[in-house]
Amino acid sequence: MTARILSSELSTIIQDSKRKNADLRNAAEKSLTDLKALPNTSDAQITADLRRRPNLVTPFIIACGTRNVKFAASGVNCLLRLVVSGGLSPDSLKDALQAFGDCAYLVLDVQLKVLQAIPSLLQNYGNSLNGKLLASTFQVCFLLHGSKTAVVSNTAAASLQQLLSSTFEKVAAEDENPPSAEHVTTIALQDGSIPLHQAAADAYHLLKDICVLTEGGEPKILHGASLTSSFGLELLEIILKSHVDTLLGHEEQIYLLRTHMMPLIVKTLSEKASFNLTVRAVRLLRLLLRNFLSAMIDDIEMAMSLINHLLDLNTSILWKRVLCLELLKDTFDDPKLVRSIYALIDEQKNRKNLIVDHLASLVRLAAEKPALIGSGQQSSGPEAQQDFSADEIAVELAGFSGPVGTSTAETNLSRPGISTQWSTLRVPCIDHIDKAEPPAIPMTYPYYLVLTCINGFSEGLSKFLLPFTAPARTKSKRERNSTHNSQDMPQSIGKEGKEPSDGNNDSRFEIQFSAQGKGSLVNPLALVDHEMYDQIRTSALVVEHCWPAFLATSSTFFNASLDSENLHALIRSFQKFTQVAGLLELTTPRDALLTELAKHAVPVTAGRFMKTSNTAVSRHRRRDEGEEANSTDGEGSPGPGKTQKVPHQTPTPISPRNLLCLRALLNLGIALGPLLNASWIIVLESLHQVDVVLINSEWRSVQGHWEPLKGLADRNHEGKTHTTDAIGTEMRAVEAVMGRLYESTSDLPNEAFFQLLRCFKNLTYNVSGLRDELPKLSRADISDRRHVRLGSMSGLHMSDMTASKTLMLLLDRFGQMGQNNVARMTRQQASASGWSMISELLVDHIGTSNENADVRISAAQRLNALVNKLAITTTLESSQEGEGLISTCLETLSAAVSSLWRADSTTSASTCSLEIHLMELETLVSILEHCGGALQSSWNTVFLIIVSIFQNTEKPMIGDQKRRIGLHAFNPRSPKLVRSSFASLQLICSDYMTELPERCMVMLLDTLYYFCSQDQDFNISLTSMTFFRSVSDYLRQDELFDGEMQSCSTESEILQFISSGSGSISRSITWDYLLIHLRYLATDNRLEVRHGKFRLAGGGFNTHSPSGALHTLFGILESCGDALGVVAWRRCFHLICFELLFAVSAKYKQHEKANGSRWDETCVLVVQRVSNTFVRSLKPFSGHEYLSTIWHQLLARFGGLLDAGNLSVGQAVFDSLAELLVELSGVSGFPKSALGSAWAIWQDHSLAEYKLTDKADNQDTLSAYLRFIPQLHSMLDGGLDSAQSEMVMLRLKACIIQSTPVMYGSDVDEMTQVQRLALSNMSLVSTSSSDMLVKLAEQIGNLAALAFQAEDGKVQKGKTFVALSKAAMDVLANLVKHHCNPSENSTAPLLAIALHSLKIPIQLKYRWKTEGKGTPTWKKATSTALSILNTDLLRQCTDSAQNTQDLWTAIISVSNAIAAADTEACDAEKTDMLVDQSFDMKSFNQLQSIIIPLLGSIPDLALHREYMHSLFTNSLIHEPHPDDLPLTPNHALLSGLATKHIGRVQTLPPRHRAKMSYVLLDHLFSLVTATDPSAASAKESITLAQAAAPYLILRVGVVLKAYIYDQPLRGLMPQPLSQKREMRHVLRKLVGLESEPEAFPKRMMEGGGAPDADVEREQGRGKKKHLGLLFEMVVRALKAAKRDEEMASSLRDVVEAVVGTGFRGGGF
Repeated sequence: MTARILSSELSTIIQDSKRKNADLRNAAEKSLTDLKALPNTSDAQITADLRRRPNLVTPFIIACGTRNVKFAASGVNCLLRLVVSGGLSPDSLKDALQAFGDCAYLVLDVQLKVLQAIPSLLQNYGNSLNGKLLASTFQVCFLLHGSKTAVVSNTAAASLQQLLSSTFEKVAAEDENPPSAEHVTTIALQDGSIPLHQAAADAYHLLKDICVLTEGGEPKILHGASLTSSFGLELLEIILKSHVDTLLGHEEQIYLLRTHMMPLIVKTLSEKASFNLTVRAVRLLRLLLRNFLSAMIDDIEMAMSLINHLLDLNTSILWKRVLCLELLKDTFDDPKLVRSIYALIDEQKNRKNLIVDHLASLVRLAAEKPALIGSGQQSSGPEAQQDFSADEIAVELAGFSGPVGTSTAETNLSRPGISTQWSTLRVPCIDHIDKAEPPAIPMTYPYYLVLTCINGFSEGLSKFLLPFTAPARTKSKRERNSTHNSQDMPQSIGKEGKEPSDGNNDSRFEIQFSAQGKGSLVNPLALVDHEMYDQIRTSALVVEHCWPAFLATSSTFFNASLDSENLHALIRSFQKFTQVAGLLELTTPRDALLTELAKHAVPVTAGRFMKTSNTAVSRHRRRDEGEEANSTDGEGSPGPGKTQKVPHQTPTPISPRNLLCLRALLNLGIALGPLLNASWIIVLESLHQVDVVLINSEWRSVQGHWEPLKGLADRNHEGKTHTTDAIGTEMRAVEAVMGRLYESTSDLPNEAFFQLLRCFKNLTYNVSGLRDELPKLSRADISDRRHVRLGSMSGLHMSDMTASKTLMLLLDRFGQMGQNNVARMTRQQASASGWSMISELLVDHIGTSNENADVRISAAQRLNALVNKLAITTTLESSQEGEGLISTCLETLSAAVSSLWRADSTTSASTCSLEIHLMELETLVSILEHCGGALQSSWNTVFLIIVSIFQNTEKPMIGDQKRRIGLHAFNPRSPKLVRSSFASLQLICSDYMTELPERCMVMLLDTLYYFCSQDQDFNISLTSMTFFRSVSDYLRQDELFDGEMQSCSTESEILQFISSGSGSISRSITWDYLLIHLRYLATDNRLEVRHGKFRLAGGGFNTHSPSGALHTLFGILESCGDALGVVAWRRCFHLICFELLFAVSAKYKQHEKANGSRWDETCVLVVQRVSNTFVRSLKPFSGHEYLSTIWHQLLARFGGLLDAGNLSVGQAVFDSLAELLVELSGVSGFPKSALGSAWAIWQDHSLAEYKLTDKADNQDTLSAYLRFIPQLHSMLDGGLDSAQSEMVMLRLKACIIQSTPVMYGSDVDEMTQVQRLALSNMSLVSTSSSDMLVKLAEQIGNLAALAFQAEDGKVQKGKTFVALSKAAMDVLANLVKHHCNPSENSTAPLLAIALHSLKIPIQLKYRWKTEGKGTPTWKKATSTALSILNTDLLRQCTDSAQNTQDLWTAIISVSNAIAAADTEACDAEKTDMLVDQSFDMKSFNQLQSIIIPLLGSIPDLALHREYMHSLFTNSLIHEPHPDDLPLTPNHALLSGLATKHIGRVQTLPPRHRAKMSYVLLDHLFSLVTATDPSAASAKESITLAQAAAPYLILRVGVVLKAYIYDQPLRGLMPQPLSQKREMRHVLRKLVGLESEPEAFPKRMMEGGGAPDADVEREQGRGKKKHLGLLFEMVVRALKAAKRDEEMASSLRDVVEAVVGTGFRGGGF
């Protein structure tokens, strides 16, 4: 590729230079010839061949030298190709560089190609570029850098930087691998000369020429190069930044830095240089300071002194001061650099105190313009972040108010106060390297830099020193716990020096480690053997000599207006510096810094309320000498109990700034606790002063947390400077740190802890006014501290309310501190551990009746917490003195409780005592939880504390009989006390019952009874009940209670024995005493206690719980079944069960009308549980005479309960009796005679007769009543007699009728439980006699028809009995089938009763609307009726002597009901009438096959007429004319056919059941059909034919007459199709009918002489008599059909049939 490009370029050059440049052409031709002569193998081979031919590039060099753009472009392009590919011969480098230099002034494309060649030169020919070649390369780059084209200039600058890096990298490589060649030059230095190799010489000359060019001088090797000062400084910065090690390793380079670069920097800073040059100079100085301090100490000392001088306000302009400050900021941010400067300069004699001077300059600079930084007595603190603009926030921080103007650059630059919003630059001035002019600098930016300097200074020191103070160790329990609480112990700021980015993060103020005692705090100066001890010592010297300047500067900014971020940074750095001073045991700096921080932790105006003393020494001395506390101002201070009037002045509200300082102060207390000694007073009084300010500023402490009052929050919404949210956030952080402060006291040495304790107690007594009885501090205990500032609380004017609140806070912290030192107290005696001091103080405040209630409560809380923790810790440590300590704790609690109610005479005092009492009980619970197993002789004290909640239990364990048996009321003082006290009792019963002595068991039972009887908390009453069960289980371990219980046979004897206290109380007597307690509790007036039900929020109750008195009592009895003998069981029934049944029955009758008493439920539960108990006792009672006695007594008690007339009670009684009968059936020796009493109780108590309320439901009750009968019947010998059977049937029907509807259900598809049981129990009735069988059938039939009587109002609304009716039909059918015997006289009545019952649903076919799923009721009745009828049975009944009149009446009624249907009442949407019609047709035909011709044997003609009339009526397809029918049943049947009337032209709709009508019509024809005289049933058939003949003639005549009168009126209109079909069917049937001759008597044939019937029969013409009767009407109809040929044809067929018979005619 390279060869082709070169060939192409050479050809182009040859072509272009033919006439212009012969030399160029000749050289090009020669090079082209040589190039073509090269073998074309590969690019690598061609490149190697080109590299060996230096003359090949001659035309390209000539072309560049012509400075012709066209030629130069080709030449540069080819040279570039050769350089990139490495084909340029090293011998041609000089010429190539010269050619590049010649092209440096040409067009842009040529310049860029030259620049593209520079990197390739470095890459491919780097080793050859040295000496003059390297200088030539730099010259080319410098020439191009001077171009006015930006892209060329910038690219050239980059190339220069690359050349510089390459040059110094060669030096580094040369140093690592020194060449074997000799040195190329020798450089003269100040102290001698030094030989250099090629790379070092090149770097030296290059660096020197750059410095010279930057100063404007003449270079040595870079001839003709020009360089701006700015770019020269930039190149120097690149060298210093990138090649530090290389420069430091060459003395000649350092020499250049000292002799050329440093003077250049100083000159630039000293003179009025431009901003750009000054920035570059400062950046160079920063690099020299960081990297070359040790090599240039004198020069840097001089330069930094100049920097210090430039900080002066009158010396430099603003931007130059800012640059100097930014340099100092970077310096102080590097702790290692600070230490190096101090060690190399400040510590050395005859040198300046550089660090100290810089800090002093910062002090002057910070205070030069107070107004500009918003300085005042106390600046406004950081505001809460609201939706304000930056301008509004600025004004707020500066302390101004009023409207905010527009935001402009000028206002931002001059705005007072320091904030990151307007006091900073987005890019520091020192980083504006390409700017000719300085940026717009805020006026407060220099002060922001000062603040940042001192922060960085402190951070650097702490970052280095703090790790040495905390040696590696495993985490203590407190530290491990604290790591899980992110709020209490945020992340440490000391880890790698990184801080959270959030400006409000609390972790920025947390100390780096928590104090673990003095042994854990290591003074870094003590690490003399440490490898970094020198640096540690240097850091300590820095602190010792620089703290005044640091304090002064920080104090200035504490009073300045800072935003949140800067304020946090200031306080954080101040805290760390103070911590470092304390850990170095620099007492004076530490106390001075603590005092300054304490001053800013309290609002300024708080000092007007608090008169201060000069020092801690003077105040403690006055206390030691018993002097009155006087202020240092000379004003007297009132003593304890006195008040002093001072002018009222509202203190300044506390700000987040104050709280931040307080938090830092508390953190320092944690960090320096073991070293503070008397300086603790600074921390404690500052904290207390903040409390006073908060209280006076309308804040309140709630459970250890400060919260604002409503008024304060409202005013904050009106525009207060510090919002509640901001203060609240900081308050939470302060509280968290405060908690860790008190926690850290556990690690203090004893002396330090006592000093802290004395300070706390003195402060507390001063506020409360109590006498200070603490041991006096010796003068030697407190050293004089010049810098300690203390607030004297004796000079504080506070109201009673304020004093109480502050006292509460002190007690809270005092108790918390004691709680954290429990471990100390358990290891030492009370006087030596501080316990005596702590408990005495707290007990004094609890027992003071005239003390504020809140104070008393607070003291009680602290005491309880301490006692609790002390007892628990003692138990865990299992020390020898553990039992004594626990006893002491319990006695302390008991004493506190006993003193609560003695002096309380006011309501407020009683309320206070109640709350304290509650806390004492909670403490008792905690002690029992953790130490119950260690109590031996203290149980009496425990029970005394537990029952102290009752008002009338002065002697709770010894009382009269009435108290013990529940006739005495126990009134708790409060429900809260009940719950808290019960917790202790609960623990005793569940965990420590086995630890109780035997005599304490009665005490335990009495205590349980107290809690069960109290009415303040039902749940506790129920829970107490369960413990009776636990006590019972404990008492009856491995013992039988049969013989021993005989010693006390009655209740009075048992109670008297226990009350006497004579002798020991055995477990059996105690168990008996327990049962009596439970029996009385079982009749408590509260349902919750009796049953264990919990009252729900809506007023209802939950389900039964096993915690009620009844459940507990019977649960105990049932569980003891195997352990009790016959006598014991008998005693249990007489003493417990029967008495309980009697008691609950009496209670129910007494409270029957009371709403909510729910005694019926109690009766139910007692019945159930007594029955279960009776079952449990059957095994020991088996075969014993006691069983019958117990049974009769039990039934007597049950009868008494049934007399109450309650449904649920009745249900429970009969359910229980049924279960008992089941159990008794398997007991041997139980007399059957005893069952008579069971029948009597069922007979005497009809539950169906119980009165019902509106919402009562007796389904379950009656079901239980009915379930009892089968069980009793199974045990009776011989079953039920007639009287009993009648009674049973009546009760069963009554139960069905009187039963209530099923809730949320229906008896349409399924029977109710009562219906099902009642119908099933019908089978129990004896059917041995015909009368009883008939009665049973009547009852079942009534049940089958009961559903259809509901609409008549005979039964309760809501019941349908549909399912019952269907089921009763089946039962009735089975009864008839199994008991119908033709030989019996009861067969016909049975069938009649059944059919009469079944006809009702059939008759109500479509009128009955209540139908469920499955087969409709009328279909069910139809099928049932057909199933019980058969021809043989009917014939046998008819042939026998039985009266069948009623039976045939029922059959005819069923037949009529099947044929008829009220289609108008049918719901066409729900009913398929075609299907129903088919069913009726089939059923009708089946019935006719059974009763025809047997019906003719019945002599009652009225039944025949009724039957035929039904057939006629239901066979009508169209409505006949009223004149065609007889007017009354007494008129002649066919008289209507002879009348005349007007015809009808309207269309008559056919009936819906037309098919059924045709079936009936055909049946009429079949009944008139002639019968074989020889047939056995000929007589019956003739009888039926005679009855049917008139109705048949009428039926046909109606059709013909309608046609005769209607058809002429229709004209040309055809006859309606349905009428036409009917008429043709009738005519067809007439022609085909061979009627019975005897069916038509002579009176029907009066129209024409009729021969004798026998003669006619012989002639064969008697079978067409019906045609003769209708002949006249047929003829008339034929005349009317003159236009209806089809109908006329049918009529002519009839006429022909009549003529063929030889009749002369007849008609109507």
